[in-house]
Amino acid sequence: MSIHYDEPSIKKSKQSFLTSGCVAKEEIKPEVAQSWKRCKDLKLHHTSAIQIPLNLYSGISKEFLYLRDSVLPEIVDCLYKTLDMFNGALFYAYDNGVVFSQRGNKEMLQYLNSLNIGIGTCLKEEYLGTTGLAFILDINTSNWAIGEEHYLDLLTPYATYCYYSDDLIGKSFTFIILPKENFTDYFLSYIKISLIARKVATASYRKELELDMKTKLFNQFIEYNSKAVLFVDNFGKIVSANKLFTDWFNLNSENIINSDCAKIFPEFNKALDSLKTGKKIQFEEIYLEKAPPFMQYMRMDVSPTLKNTEITGLTISLSDSKSVRRTVNKISNSQAYYTFDDIIGDSMVMKNVKQKALNVAQSNSTVIITGESGTGKELFAQAIHNSSQKKEGPFVALNCAALPPELIASELFGYVEGAFTGARKGGSMGKFEYAHKGTLFLDEIGELPMYAQTILLRVLEERSVTRIGSNTATPINVRLICATNRNLKKMLQEGTFRSDLFYRINVINLHLPALKERISDIPLLVNHYIKYFNTSLNKEVKGAAPEALSYLINYPWSGNLRELRNTLECGMNNAIGQILKLEHLPKDNMEDDYDEANDFFGHAFSLDDEFIKKDKQKILYLMVKLNGNKSLVAQYLGLSRSTLYRKLKDYELDQ
Repeated sequence: MSIHYDEPSIKKSKQSFLTSGCVAKEEIKPEVAQSWKRCKDLKLHHTSAIQIPLNLYSGISKEFLYLRDSVLPEIVDCLYKTLDMFNGALFYAYDNGVVFSQRGNKEMLQYLNSLNIGIGTCLKEEYLGTTGLAFILDINTSNWAIGEEHYLDLLTPYATYCYYSDDLIGKSFTFIILPKENFTDYFLSYIKISLIARKVATASYRKELELDMKTKLFNQFIEYNSKAVLFVDNFGKIVSANKLFTDWFNLNSENIINSDCAKIFPEFNKALDSLKTGKKIQFEEIYLEKAPPFMQYMRMDVSPTLKNTEITGLTISLSDSKSVRRTVNKISNSQAYYTFDDIIGDSMVMKNVKQKALNVAQSNSTVIITGESGTGKELFAQAIHNSSQKKEGPFVALNCAALPPELIASELFGYVEGAFTGARKGGSMGKFEYAHKGTLFLDEIGELPMYAQTILLRVLEERSVTRIGSNTATPINVRLICATNRNLKKMLQEGTFRSDLFYRINVINLHLPALKERISDIPLLVNHYIKYFNTSLNKEVKGAAPEALSYLINYPWSGNLRELRNTLECGMNNAIGQILKLEHLPKDNMEDDYDEANDFFGHAFSLDDEFIKKDKQKILYLMVKLNGNKSLVAQYLGLSRSTLYRKLKDYELDQ
């Protein structure tokens, strides 16, 4: 855009406007006429001196100084030299129009400062009248006013040029004043080139700043990541690796840069195929010989990096077996939550078994837990783990009865790719590897098929596991806890359980009593489950009615704790009010001849029923029924009080 300025015509139009308020629009630019009118409306006189507004100047910003001195030093220096040569002055102003910095020809600056144009001056129309700034409407635009286009007479010897920008320091004006005869097409072109260079330089700096910040954040993420990460370019050369990767493989990061990845890690050949296919690889399990012995099996993820659909490289991430185990345990909910404090029971038999379990927890010897179904075998296994030296390691559980016999071995010992039809790519770790440095709990070990028993015996003897289809043994450090509700000695006689495996796992035997053998614990268990179901079912039951508690004490409980829990859950769902009554308990659990309708003092009740045949059951039943009144219990049983006290003590019912 070239400069067009017809001074005689513009001067004539201005005089006409100042005297009559009218102007011939065809003789001047429309934006000039509009600005003159605004100045007149503001009651600004064309002969007025420039006034400096009070309390608007806020000082020069550190951001501007940084932009001028660090980001644009060469561009700014060339601009200042040009202004000096053209006898011009430059003023930087904030978005409100107030000048905060000035540069240019010394003599020109001194003269303009004497006219009150300098730091603290507001460049907007209400103070300077018509200037190049008055025509600015949008960001990143420029305009100018020459000679008589200015409203104030003191500016008519000059040209004013203004550029409105939005960059690192926010919105600001670059305002130039120079003699009008020096405002040429050459000068205008130079100024525009200078402003373009400034825009490009600030944009480039911003991109470099963003890239630097992203790089730092990315490096922090990579370094603190729990995975070992390797970056490979599209030629298969190593670009970078995080510290965890170099630590695992005992490498110097500087020595491996630009090295051929396949030569250092031939196991990554499959990963490098993604450079051709562009496909991701997820949860691929590989064996890395260079890794430490306890973590040579790793999980690998490969992600190609793309730029405009072109593959530029790969990110290879490795998870050690510990991380994989932690994830698998979380997903499968195979974690040890319970401790010995969570095991409820004050009967002598429970105290003895808890103490024995606590004692053996500190060793690494194999434990076998026996007892009827529902007696809490896994609860004890978790408590032993949480009290052992391996409590910081994983707790992995496998129910041998829950899997088809042909799958148990692959679940326990793992397998390599191609080991059998249906084996997934990359193979899979077995439960022994997942449980490394922790505890493996094998429930229902009596259901283990004979071929798997043979492999298990070898693993226990050699303290290493070989995956199905592999010849490589992986050392393991696992504490084994087994459980069964079957009679393993009988299975030995029948030839369905290996005798050598039995003697290998039967180092420490913990036998858990059936619920009918610890009936004095039933009131404690009932109270525990009432509190538990109050929370989960949003109930406010405070306790069980005597007849309900009597029934629960004397019921045979073939399903043990599991059956008791389910019975109470059903009862709590049916309960109305604050007392769990007999009528709330599930009817299908009740014996047909059970009759508690008769009042004790009005009608004699039979002590010949099935649930009170044993002396201990009789006494506990009556203690509950008669609210602990020992005199009435002794009287009804025909015993002296001293005899009753002795029996209570012998039966551990005196608590």
